[in-house]
Amino acid sequence: MEKIKIFLVDDEAIILKGLETTYSWDKMGAVVVGTSRNPRKAVDEILEKRPDIVITDIRMKQMTGLDLIQEVNGRAEKKCLWIVISAYRDFEYAQKACELGAFTYLLKPIEDSKLEEAVQSAAKTIRQNRKSRKILQDYEHFIENNKKVFENYMVGKFSGDQIDEEELQEALERFGGKNRDAFFYRAVCMDFVRVFDEKNRQSVTQEEIAGFLEHDLGEAYQYFYFQNESGYRIMILSASRGEYLVLPVLEREMELLKQKFSVDLRYGISGTGRGIKGLKETYVQAVENLEQADGKKRDMTELDQIRSHARTYISQAISYVQEHLDDEFLSVGMAAREVHLNPVYFGRLFGQGMQRSFKQYLLEERIRLAKSLLKTTDDTITEICEKVGIPNPSYFTQQFKKHVGCLPTEYRKEMYEEK
Repeated sequence: MEKIKIFLVDDEAIILKGLETTYSWDKMGAVVVGTSRNPRKAVDEILEKRPDIVITDIRMKQMTGLDLIQEVNGRAEKKCLWIVISAYRDFEYAQKACELGAFTYLLKPIEDSKLEEAVQSAAKTIRQNRKSRKILQDYEHFIENNKKVFENYMVGKFSGDQIDEEELQEALERFGGKNRDAFFYRAVCMDFVRVFDEKNRQSVTQEEIAGFLEHDLGEAYQYFYFQNESGYRIMILSASRGEYLVLPVLEREMELLKQKFSVDLRYGISGTGRGIKGLKETYVQAVENLEQADGKKRDMTELDQIRSHARTYISQAISYVQEHLDDEFLSVGMAAREVHLNPVYFGRLFGQGMQRSFKQYLLEERIRLAKSLLKTTDDTITEICEKVGIPNPSYFTQQFKKHVGCLPTEYRKEMYEEK
């Protein structure tokens, strides 16, 4: 642990030497980095050595301890804690010292225990302050390095009516330092029905798509990129002038995106809007344009192709589920990746085909497997929990009783009795 640096000031040589040599500073987790009999000279030394604690007499010939505190505090970048000592029971001095920020006030002759207690208490405060500053610095560093992530997140929340204009403006000014209310905006709403590159026979990640858009558009425009609750990918471009947000450029980019990754992509592009209010209007318009285009014949061909293969996709997903029931993290997203479909669209397709949600189906299959294991094996409940992907025995028991009508132990006993 880093030692607490202490500077001593007293115009009486004997007292100053006693302070320096009598006390076990090392045992207190401290080290004396300097001493001075002249408080005027001490000012520069304190500013140079930047101690954590200064222990000073209050009544000295060249300058009082109070003046020393004022002088140093007025010039120092790093504030230190002051422990003031005096041979006088002077209430006014003590009060003034406290007003100037002194940590504590001790009377001479100083008791070893009192000084040690004061130093350790001050050291504890200093370490807590250091820790708080470190947490704050780490937080600010994290915010700076992830500024774009936070901007995207906040614009997404605003677009989804989770925060208001004032909260968004405050967040964007904090992250970007600019008044975004003066900017013009145009939004693109994208729906990747099937994210599978037919040329390279592999899934396309959302990160790859975002990277492509950022590479092509990020240098020319400021932008926000996020996924809304419907699973659509939203890119909102901003510029200082509305005419910079050229519609044909964005339409061409969407076609390039289709060609680059050979993905099934539908999109809607808004008009331009100004200010934070206009930002939301462009978002709403882009989503509406996408969903209106969804009903047009030119888009229905792609959707019909997907729907015509719905049984195949669902069958593949079911096989994947059966092979991974022991994975507690198994999700609709993982199954969607297996069949190369957008998770939101796959979830809707699965629900329509199976007449229940993927989550419901997964739980039912886990309970079905648990019943089989209870009937055919001597596995403990904990072992069965692990095999069916529900590692929490309490939650497993709760869900089992909800679906089967009895506890797992009761079900096993009933099965044995039937045999």
